[in-house]
Amino acid sequence: MTSSPVCGFQPVVQSANFEHWRDHLQQQLGECRVTCTAHDQETFQASIRVAHVGPLTLVELHGDGGGLELLRRQSADCAVLWIPEQGTTLEQQADQPDPLISSPGQGLWIAPAAEVQGQTPKRSSGVSILLPRALLAVWSDQGGDTSLLDPFRTVRQPTVVALLRKARALIDAARLHPEWLDHSAGEFWRALVNHRDAVGSSALPPPSPDLTDRFLQLVQKKLKASPAHRFGLQAMALELHCSARTLQNHLRSDLDATPREIWTALQMQHRYPA
Repeated sequence: MTSSPVCGFQPVVQSANFEHWRDHLQQQLGECRVTCTAHDQETFQASIRVAHVGPLTLVELHGDGGGLELLRRQSADCAVLWIPEQGTTLEQQADQPDPLISSPGQGLWIAPAAEVQGQTPKRSSGVSILLPRALLAVWSDQGGDTSLLDPFRTVRQPTVVALLRKARALIDAARLHPEWLDHSAGEFWRALVNHRDAVGSSALPPPSPDLTDRFLQLVQKKLKASPAHRFGLQAMALELHCSARTLQNHLRSDLDATPREIWTALQMQHRYPA
């Protein structure tokens, strides 16, 4: 990636007018159809901020008070990596029966020209990282298929964990340390290359009985028995023979997520099974 002048997030719009905000959204993300009920429009508040680093564009979206229905065809000129930070987004591909449910700690890769229909809760936020298709020419499939990047699987690819970690570091740099943006963008790109090179590989890591895997297995067991099961950090730590602090620190180090964030993400998958 070539270097170029960089700056942190810059405000594009902050508005209580849904149609005004929607016009700016389309300017940033391309053609899309977004709807919001008349009732929700009365309490609608949303903002958009944008940062640029080299060929990458980061679009920060924050909404409060109005749940959205989104139908769009992703531009053929770029792919998007969506990093949710608040709320759970449900996406449905036009040609696929299974929903893609992304919560904080996960990510959603939207391939060029993909058709997606989504729902957002009344309070949600996150960042879309836009990658021009010219960057993706290094791969024969030009970005591959739209897919959920889920580090909360019991058998997970290390490249997914690394990619999401670097994506969040890039976003943090845009917010707090724009002087580090070039470096963070380079690290993000290397993580994306490593992940894309690993896609389709059968060389998955063997299952291991570490604390992260045991926690994920325990969460799946509880939610399979009852998707409405209440989260209980102390009780789960006791079942895993460790302290709550140890569990929190381990998951933060391993997955960049808290026990509750992981619980919430997996709970949504059980409520909306494929």
